[in-house]
Amino acid sequence: MSINDIPLQLKAVLRGMTPAKIFVLGLVASLTVAGFIVLLTWSGNSDYQSLYTRLSPEDAGAIVTWLKENNIPYKVSSGHDAIQVPSDLLYETRLELASAGLPLGSGVGFEIFDNARLGMTEFVQNVNFQRALQGELSRTINRFDEVEGSRVHIVMGTKSLFAENEEPATASVILKLARGRALSKEQVEAVVHLVSSSVSGLKPENVTVVDNHGKMLAGSGSRSGEGPVNSDQLALQEKLEKGLEDRVRTMLETVLGPGKAVARVSCTLNFTKEEKTEERYRPDSKVVRSEQILNETSGGLRRAEKGVPGILSNTAEGQAAMAGKQESGSSMSEGFNKQERTVNYEISRVTSHILEGCPRVERVSAAVVVDGIHTYVEGEKGKGEWKYSPRSSEEMAKITKIVKRAINFNADRGDQLEVVNIPFKKVDAVWEEGAEGGANKWLSYAREYGPSARTISVVAFLFCVFLFVVRPLLRWLTSTAGPKEKALMQLPKTVSEIESEYVEKSSKIEQAARLLASDEEGSVDLMRRWLSEGKA
Repeated sequence: MSINDIPLQLKAVLRGMTPAKIFVLGLVASLTVAGFIVLLTWSGNSDYQSLYTRLSPEDAGAIVTWLKENNIPYKVSSGHDAIQVPSDLLYETRLELASAGLPLGSGVGFEIFDNARLGMTEFVQNVNFQRALQGELSRTINRFDEVEGSRVHIVMGTKSLFAENEEPATASVILKLARGRALSKEQVEAVVHLVSSSVSGLKPENVTVVDNHGKMLAGSGSRSGEGPVNSDQLALQEKLEKGLEDRVRTMLETVLGPGKAVARVSCTLNFTKEEKTEERYRPDSKVVRSEQILNETSGGLRRAEKGVPGILSNTAEGQAAMAGKQESGSSMSEGFNKQERTVNYEISRVTSHILEGCPRVERVSAAVVVDGIHTYVEGEKGKGEWKYSPRSSEEMAKITKIVKRAINFNADRGDQLEVVNIPFKKVDAVWEEGAEGGANKWLSYAREYGPSARTISVVAFLFCVFLFVVRPLLRWLTSTAGPKEKALMQLPKTVSEIESEYVEKSSKIEQAARLLASDEEGSVDLMRRWLSEGKA
């Protein structure tokens, strides 16, 4: 068959079709052509992906200016907080923007010192350093998925020669959380320690964190070291009670079965800090600390003077009167020996400095509820029921004993324990995954596989349209028999019907032979029409 025969075949097909079929055929052809045009246009366009989201107006303007200067196509979202670029230029553009220092984020960072001026005073340098530190901390905090924006305010501490005159550094953080998101307790503590570790002399208790709704997440309201009970102490008490409950519950469920025991424990802790300094002396144990010995010795004979002391002996008359007695009053004395010894002893002593800061358990109160035994008993008519029977006193005594061991029961400190056997109400447990965790997981999958899934879904949709819409329409358009005729053709045929069909076929063959002999052009058209009807 040549190309010139195609128009003749189309004319033959259109002659055998009703006006309704011709209209539907034209509609299907136009829709198919329009669909292919849309598909080609869509596939030819570049797929745009988000370059950055949740941008501030300043950062968005700076990035758009940079994209215009570098002739990179872009789109701005309807919220004006996200910029999209072609997917094939996404990562390359991000790297180039990072080398250019964009986006800046909230505030300025340490790039403020890139263009430092000469003659800058020390006060201006300190202010710039504080601004840079605040900006860098804000950029780091904005990396959290739950944080849309943040601002950090730091008050530097003052130094003095005297420790009592020094003022500690303080900081406050304001967080703008994303819609529908919240920070966990661990994430808030991470922000507090991040800020305190970045500023010299800043303690975690001096950092205040507030969200955009005015709710205090961390600060003096939630943490107080001077108060009777603070958040850390409550968390420690809750952790201790939870640990004892899990210990008792898991032990009983292993023995009795899942869901057969419920345990609740309450602990009274003493968080009082005691500081004690003790100094003990041991008189029995002594050590020589120092020893001093002094020896004084005088040798040979010496004359010892004798007489009456006073004024008379010092006058001339007195000396003359006592001249005769002076010889007899003098005597000779021998040398002397003097010895002194001083010994200092050190008494042994022990000095101990004890600081008791760990909490002490003063009392433990526990309540344990244990389910009984449920047995299935068949009834008279074949309908059974569950029968409850309580546990024996011996079994309850064993359970009470092992629970005491598990919680470290001490009757001397006033611990209390109550173990009760009560029938449990049967409730079917339904376990569901957390909505937030599931939503976050599906959101991450959509971001990662979104473009590919969209392309695959469009191709699958077009294939289904062709398979279930276009193809049945084409079959209906090219068919020549109506519904009644198709139904009749499916019925069983008699011998006379078969003979009549054979006669009709033979007559058609004879007519075709006569037409071929008489009119060649008309016969060719007729044959083409029959061929088209046979194919249909």
